Parts: sequence; structure tokens; C-alpha cells
Amino acid sequence: MKEDKDLLKKYGKKNPFTVPEGYFQDFSEKLMEQLPEKEVMPEPEIRMWDRIKPWVYMAAMFVGLMFTVRAFVGEQPSSQSTDMEIGNYTEIPDEYLDPIVNQTMMDDYELYQYLTEADNNIYN
Repeated sequence: MKEDKDLLKKYGKKNPFTVPEGYFQDFSEKLMEQLPEKEVMPEPEIRMWDRIKPWVYMAAMFVGLMFTVRAFVGEQPSSQSTDMEIGNYTEIPDEYLDPIVNQTMMDDYELYQYLTEADNNIYN
């Protein structure tokens, strides 16, 4: 507080800075003259490739994704080949079955009963 009073006593309340007369009357005009001209930027030319490039990239991404999934999953076997394999297994000649049945010491009735129980277990 004492310093403030000393400064007021020494210099007073008068503004020590002055501006020449008429300085601000044409200030904006002088400032606008000193600014550089605004450069006009030409519009960029959009080529056909620039327009279709995102679509081509998206299509390539989906094709790559499809091949990646196919590589991991693999090709599914067709149902016709499975049916043919089942047919091959069901047509086993009796020449091969007779020695196996004789070794197990089963008669026809026990074999029939065994096969019937196996079918019931599969379907339940």
C-alpha cells in the first residue's frame, strides 16, 4: 500500500503514453493495405480412380477374408461321397464275416440280438 501511494504521488494518475492525433481514424485502411493478397487455391481435380479406389479396396478386403476363412475351414466333403462310403462298408462279403463270427463263438440268435441292441443304442 505504501508503495502504491508513493507511485501515485510521484507520477500521479495521468497516463504517460500518448498517441498522435488522428492515428486511429485511418488505422484499419492502412492495416488492410499492408496485409498480403489472399491466394486463390485451385480446386483439385478428382479423377475416376480416386472415386472408385475405396470400393476396390473394400472388395479386395472381402475377397481376402473369404479366402482366409476357406483356408482355415477347408472344403466340406459332399454328401454323395459319404453315401458311397457307407455303401462300401455295408457290402462286406460273408467270406470275411464268417471267420470273425466263429471266433467270437456266437450263434445266429446272439448275433441278431447284439446287432438289435446296437441299433437301439444308436437311436436313443
